Amino acid sequence: MAIPGSGEIRVKVDLEEALDQLQEARAAGREDGVANALFVAAVGYMQRDRREAAAAALAEARELCQRLHNPAGEGQVCLRQAALAQQEGQPEQAQDRLAAALACFQAAADPAGQASALERRSRLREQTGDLAGAAADLEQALSLTAAAGDEVGQALLSQYLAPLYRRLGSPDQALAAYRRLGHFSQRLSDPQREALALVGVGALEAQAGRRPQGLEALARARELYQSLGQPKLAAQVQREMDRLAPGGRVDG
Repeated sequence: MAIPGSGEIRVKVDLEEALDQLQEARAAGREDGVANALFVAAVGYMQRDRREAAAAALAEARELCQRLHNPAGEGQVCLRQAALAQQEGQPEQAQDRLAAALACFQAAADPAGQASALERRSRLREQTGDLAGAAADLEQALSLTAAAGDEVGQALLSQYLAPLYRRLGSPDQALAAYRRLGHFSQRLSDPQREALALVGVGALEAQAGRRPQGLEALARARELYQSLGQPKLAAQVQREMDRLAPGGRVDG
C-alpha cells in the first residue's frame, strides 16, 4: 500500500469518488485499499472544513497502517493529523503527531518523509516561539536532503533557515544559509531566489563591516531584479545601496 505523500494531493479531492472507492475497498476486504481511500477522503474532508469526519477517517487509516506494518503510510497519516490539530488550535497535539510521524519515517528509512516532518515541526516551533528548536529541526532536515542529493530541498530549507538565524542573533549562520541558498538557486536556474539570497548576503556583509562586499552582492541582486522585470524590487535594493555607500549614492 502506498498512501499518497504529503505533497501529492494538491487539487481538490472529489469526495464522492473517494467515498465510492472506500466502499468498494471495504466490500472487497482490501485493508490496504481501505487505508488509502480513508486517507484521500480525510484530505477531502479537511478541504471542506469537516474536521470531525477527517479525524475519524485518519484515526481508522492509522490503525490500519499499524496493522499492515506500513510505517511510511502511518507517517503520512500522522502528518495530516498534525495539520488537523493545528487547525483546531492544539499545538501540543500537533507536536505529538509530528514526533510520531518522524518516528514512523525513521522506521521506514524514508529520509524525504523525515525531512517533511522536521520542516513542519520547525514551522510549528517557530510559531510557538521556540526559535532555537525550529532552527535545529531545519538543520537536521537540511542534513537529510544533502545526504539524498536533493538540491531543491537544500535551497528551500536554506531560505527558511537564513531569516530564522537572523532572528536568533546568529549572523554568521544566517550568512552561510543565504550563501547556500544563492549557490543552489544558481545551480537550479532560479534567479528570483538567487536575488533574495544576494540581498541577504549584502545586508549581512555590510552589517559585519564588509561594506564593499555587501555593495557588490546588492548590485548583483539589483541586476537580477532588473532582468526579471521587477523594477520596484530593484529600486528597493538601490535605496539600500545608497544608504550604505560612503557618498550616499551608488549609480546604477
